[in-house]
Amino acid sequence: MLMHRVSPLVALALLLALCAFLPAPARAATSFLVREGDEMLTAEGDLTTRRAPCSTFKIAISLMGYDAGILIDETHPVRAYDESLNVDYDVWKQPHDPVMWMRNSCVWYSQATTRELGMERFKAYVDRFGYGNRDVSGRRGPQDAMAPDDGLTRSWLSGSLAISPEEEVDFIGRLVRSELPVAAKAQEMTRRILFVQDLQGGWKLYGKTGSGVRQLPDGTRVEDRQIGWFVGWAQHGDGRTVLFAHLLEDEDDNPAPAGRRSRDAAIVKVQRLLGVAPGEW
Repeated sequence: MLMHRVSPLVALALLLALCAFLPAPARAATSFLVREGDEMLTAEGDLTTRRAPCSTFKIAISLMGYDAGILIDETHPVRAYDESLNVDYDVWKQPHDPVMWMRNSCVWYSQATTRELGMERFKAYVDRFGYGNRDVSGRRGPQDAMAPDDGLTRSWLSGSLAISPEEEVDFIGRLVRSELPVAAKAQEMTRRILFVQDLQGGWKLYGKTGSGVRQLPDGTRVEDRQIGWFVGWAQHGDGRTVLFAHLLEDEDDNPAPAGRRSRDAAIVKVQRLLGVAPGEW
């Protein structure tokens, strides 16, 4: 049997022709801000435009809940899952405590907490925090009909509330330094339940993801485009603290949760900045 040798140039041409038929990778714009003290370590992308905080707002809800005595510690209260909620994710279909709530990013636990707060206290906390645009009126956009409690239970979910990467880092910094206008215990407990993982070199990583739908300036939701946040801080045993906010904004349809993609990208970038070897997620 005769074997015909293919020249490198022909092989390259065939490979390029094959690649032309492969789908292009989904595109996403990235904003990334990192600060250590007064020093800006990284500033990429649009850091001043406000977007929906999505589940990064759980940080604020945690502070409210602990300050108001609704949340007790890392494992209390345990809230039972209500089958009538018919939630999207199986991991949400079980009882949750504060640690599980944050780890699983469970929306119904957030909503149970804000309902217990009530709109008056909820809005007052957002105002005291100076959180983003402070708008908890509810969902916005020309096609969106509002339910009576949308502001209390959905304003942060690609709704009326919005915050910029710069403001996210400022908010995280005040939490880390215990400078927010809530009890010291509320800030300590919130920091505890935000722990993500140990990193190389004596660093610990804390943070929260957030995934949502992109919105146009008039509030119209672009349902097939996501945004994905990962905000938090890395802390060393010697006291060094690095704050960050990482945001992806999809320019193409990508079904993978944007918050997870943002988290995974941010962890690699943060470790590079810290000069430590990337660990497995």
